[in-house]
Amino acid sequence: MKIKSLIIALLLTAVIGADAQAVVFGIRYSDIREQRLPSIVDNSGKGRFGFYAGVAQSNSSFLIGAEYDRNKTERGDSLLYFRRLTVNLGYRYNLLPADKGKAMSFMPFVAMHYFKSFSKVEADSTVMSSVDAHFNRDMLNDNGGWVSFGAEYYLGPVFSLGAEAGLRYSRSKSKAYGYEIKYSDFTSFAALLLNFYWH
Repeated sequence: MKIKSLIIALLLTAVIGADAQAVVFGIRYSDIREQRLPSIVDNSGKGRFGFYAGVAQSNSSFLIGAEYDRNKTERGDSLLYFRRLTVNLGYRYNLLPADKGKAMSFMPFVAMHYFKSFSKVEADSTVMSSVDAHFNRDMLNDNGGWVSFGAEYYLGPVFSLGAEAGLRYSRSKSKAYGYEIKYSDFTSFAALLLNFYWH
């Protein structure tokens, strides 16, 4: 099912890209502060690096991206470690006409994204039982979306630096303990963007 959804997303991007004015590639660093492992109280997000690619048409950009984050907690000889890959589909709308934005070297935008996470949790048995590890993995396998407002500053015709700030909603659930536990959260964030365009 996951592979099928990814194939559909790629096909839609290819169809949209057939009439694209530019191909976009970017690198993203987001400063998301969240505590996602309930049994480890000192675990907090340290930001995420990611990349995205897509196509730009007129004032719209359609994007596919991925972000990666990890955390390692050591307690004496014990170790807890998680890795998470988050894939997302996004839409960005430029608030100025393309020619005016290029002339001013400045382009404000609003964006919406949907995301889904895939994670792995490894733990020493002295820190966390297998049931607890399963529960924490389910909590990390969150999904949701975010909305943001930002701007790009063009340093050249095919290169820009950008920043955005927004609100992110995530949700997850687990039946690791034999009953369903649901979790949801709103988190604010800021991100830095590095964009490249091929016309």
